[in-house]
Amino acid sequence: QYNGGNNGSGSESDDLALSLYELDTDITFNFFGLPVQTVANADINIIEDKIINSTIDLSIEGSAPETENQTFTRNASGQITNNSSTNASGSVTNEYIISYENDRISQITYEYYEDASENYTYNFTYDNNTITRTEVGSNISTVFTLDGFDRVIKKESFDGAFTIQSESLTYSGLGNLSTSVTSGEISSNVTYQYDDETNPLKIVFEDNYLLQFLADDYSDEIGSRIAQYLSVNNWNGAVFDGESFTFTLAYNTVGRITNRDINYNFDDELTVIINERFTYLN
Repeated sequence: QYNGGNNGSGSESDDLALSLYELDTDITFNFFGLPVQTVANADINIIEDKIINSTIDLSIEGSAPETENQTFTRNASGQITNNSSTNASGSVTNEYIISYENDRISQITYEYYEDASENYTYNFTYDNNTITRTEVGSNISTVFTLDGFDRVIKKESFDGAFTIQSESLTYSGLGNLSTSVTSGEISSNVTYQYDDETNPLKIVFEDNYLLQFLADDYSDEIGSRIAQYLSVNNWNGAVFDGESFTFTLAYNTVGRITNRDINYNFDDELTVIINERFTYLN
């Protein structure tokens, strides 16, 4: 599954300064009895612990890869205000526009220029430790509940007054995600496992932490993203509804993660292969 790129590099220093994060995914799922495969290869460029841009090659069912170049724009406070994608010919295909009020996200607008039916606008209101997201023109709302460390501990979505999807999360004393339990349209029970080394992705992806979740779909499960990108230590295994998976991790001599291979196989319904490579500046 290693489609180009290197195998992770950098000096043996223990100063974690990630400069390139390579993420390859190969997902096959069952669609009305037929397997559908999507392959995405992403190179994410990082400067001073912030994502600057990325290049993604995406193909579906063996089609020729289409290249998307993503660029992130920030305001004077360092908050991401725009995430735009351009194709190989330089045309903008889609973008997220993020607005802030009192340093908090107030609105996210998504524009997909090839199909306006995919567009949406989310508005946000805040009340103590909760954030409520409403979508313009929709009855569906989502409430995110945070703990005292500003970590998401619950995501609950409603159609009017009725709960349609809920996810509850717990954390260890170290700050790693321990469990994720979802119910509603999708149900699952996941326990997460970690090594004892520092996760270099955390400092990169906790920049504008809530953007990892506030722009998603109401049915999206967020536990795996927290474990992978925002945990204190490196995610190295999980138990999904009683089925155990152990990932393959490689390190250099000072314990820096250089590679991680994640492989899920849920019978014929879903197969997920994720390959990550980490390159350090120093």
